[in-house]
Amino acid sequence: MKFIRNIFLFLFVFLCFLDGVFAQTSINEAVREVSTIGTLDTNRTKSGYRINKYYVELEDSLFNIYKGKRIEVSGKLLTVKAIDKSAKEIEQGALHDRLFIIEPQITIIYDTREPLKKD
Repeated sequence: MKFIRNIFLFLFVFLCFLDGVFAQTSINEAVREVSTIGTLDTNRTKSGYRINKYYVELEDSLFNIYKGKRIEVSGKLLTVKAIDKSAKEIEQGALHDRLFIIEPQITIIYDTREPLKKD
């Protein structure tokens, strides 16, 4: 009975270890609020829509609302580390750290499709 319990314990620890090895790593820092102003890149990537150096996950309906408009995006910063080029095994991932704004709050600053109104 003790032998079976030890086997289950070993398997549990081993599976927890594998989960950590194959998970995409992120830099755990204190939660940092960030903000950026710009227009969303119209090309959707696996990481979401790019605005300046950040990526934002948006549904298509929300993207259509903000497309072509100058917006301010603020939220929490999540940094996903790049792959290690010197690793012996080839991993999937980006060559550079990727910065994500999670829980984004979006404010329209100016719609670039409309001319400025003169007073």
